[in-house]
Amino acid sequence: MDIVRSKQKNKIKIKKWFYIAAISVVSLVLIINLSGNSSTYHVDKFELLLAEVQRGQFNISVRGVGVLVPKDVRWVATNVEGRVERILIKAGAKVTKGDLLLELSNPQLVQQLEETKWQLEEMVAETNAQNASLASELLDQEAAVINEKLNHERALLTYNAQKTLLDKGTVAVSHIAHEEVKIDVAQYKERWQLEIKRLNKKKESLTAQAKAYQARLNRMHKIYQRAQQQVESLKVHATMDSIVQAMPMELGQRVLVGSNLARLARSGEFIAELRVPEKQIKDVALGQSVVVDTRNSKIKGIVQRIDPIVNNGSVQVDIELIGNMPKDARPDLTVNGVIAIANIENTLFVKRPMFANEHSESFAYVLTEDGNQADKVSIHFGQTSTQYIQVTSGLALGNNIIISDVSAWEKQQSINVN
Repeated sequence: MDIVRSKQKNKIKIKKWFYIAAISVVSLVLIINLSGNSSTYHVDKFELLLAEVQRGQFNISVRGVGVLVPKDVRWVATNVEGRVERILIKAGAKVTKGDLLLELSNPQLVQQLEETKWQLEEMVAETNAQNASLASELLDQEAAVINEKLNHERALLTYNAQKTLLDKGTVAVSHIAHEEVKIDVAQYKERWQLEIKRLNKKKESLTAQAKAYQARLNRMHKIYQRAQQQVESLKVHATMDSIVQAMPMELGQRVLVGSNLARLARSGEFIAELRVPEKQIKDVALGQSVVVDTRNSKIKGIVQRIDPIVNNGSVQVDIELIGNMPKDARPDLTVNGVIAIANIENTLFVKRPMFANEHSESFAYVLTEDGNQADKVSIHFGQTSTQYIQVTSGLALGNNIIISDVSAWEKQQSINVN
């Protein structure tokens, strides 16, 4: 029986110590929580970034970084094969339309041009001879028509004279001879009409032959002109007033048909290619006004194109620049661009705190009037611009808030500011 009583006493002692330990743990947790919510956290004021809540017109804009690129870029290519003989212009030079950039050499093309010229001269002579022959044939046929006409008129004259004598009763002309002359008149008339038909057919035939000869001659002229153009293409000229951006050719280099010889960019005409973060591209639209900053000057522009593809977390936006270009405008010049999205009248806004997002609920530490304490306040944010964010609720005009990193004391409801 004594052993049983001893066991019961031990159990009672264990339970007693267990309750004591539990109460101690709960008390410790409460003390920690209460101490965490107290305003015993101290921050030096010079370590903080502060911003004052303002009211007025809130300009919403999106910022992008990019470069200036020529508006009109062309590659000068070759339509003939050749070898680079001379390079007259280097990259960076300013040229006008028609300026000679470089020369190629191709002896085969030059020889082909000479042979084609000889063939053309030969064909011109043959065509002239053939046209002369056709003209002679036409004259022969016209002579035949005239001859038959005269024969008919002669026979008709004889017939009319004999008929006059017979009508007067003269016996000097026999009726048989008169009838023979009558037959001759009809025969000559038929032969005359037949020669006229032959003349018309001869004209049609000769015209067709002349056209065929001329077509062959024209074809030869085209071949000669093409050979001339190929030889002229050995001299490469600028196609517009521009700046030579690239001249990748070297002396003696062999080039094929279609090879790019030089890249030209029209001088004084640029567009800006800006990279806008993909989170902000939803507010960008065609036609919006833009201010492009070259760091030495500012240029006005409008949104011309928005790339449909996201690349490395950003979207390319092309800006058409308006007005005269500044003197410092150069291809590939790094620029900043501010795209105007919208303007909101009479609203509260503040410089954007770290980690604050548009159209979201967040918090900020608001300084008291004496500036010795900052209290944690829930805030509703609206739209954002490049540096500022709209305040829809939670703050009042003139409030000063902490916009620097508050992660070290974000669990505190209030902090002391020294």
